[in-house]
Amino acid sequence: MSQEAEIIEKLRGELGENFIEESRIRPNRPVVTVQRDVLIQALRLLVEVFNARLCTITAVDDGVDFELIYHMSIKGLVMSIKVFVPKEESEVASATSVIPGAASAEREIWDLFKIKFQGLSDPRPLIVPYEWRDVKVPLRKPMGGLVSEYQKPTVETLMQQGQVFTMPSTVKGHRENFKLPEVKTTMTRPEALKEIHEITEEVGFDRRIGYDWARKRLRY
Repeated sequence: MSQEAEIIEKLRGELGENFIEESRIRPNRPVVTVQRDVLIQALRLLVEVFNARLCTITAVDDGVDFELIYHMSIKGLVMSIKVFVPKEESEVASATSVIPGAASAEREIWDLFKIKFQGLSDPRPLIVPYEWRDVKVPLRKPMGGLVSEYQKPTVETLMQQGQVFTMPSTVKGHRENFKLPEVKTTMTRPEALKEIHEITEEVGFDRRIGYDWARKRLRY
């Protein structure tokens, strides 16, 4: 087993369902996406078991969530741990409890994106001018996602019901008169709607459009 495969297998075993997916930046640059709540657990495993060292932390604002990517060097291999941070909360645990040297990168990200790192003892700004502090956040975008304003009702209905339009009663009546079979839809088949929701989550469509399952609405 290669070093890379061993590390990924160990992370998958330790994190269980909190291990979301494995992807690639390049063929030799693996990325493991984990739930935000187990970020420190994942980093500690890499540091304590595989003697990993932090290269840097990348922050990306995708409009609805922040992506935080921790680039870890492990004996010539660079592996990244990714977490998503909801903009409504903009908080994540500081990696300094495991990697004290992460403080400078976290301070820079706080300065440019206003992502709060819980447990960071010194969050003083590093980059923005004094007069910008608490006024401007240079790299933080306004809250917004892929769905335009006029599309929101259609997308929300699709996510809630699995279909946008219902069959009119006149059409149903005509079909009955012609003795045509009943049309099966997600409105009459809850199991079909459940399957659609499972597929939506599996491929990450709900996250990409910023859908809130509890509120049954888009987050923006």
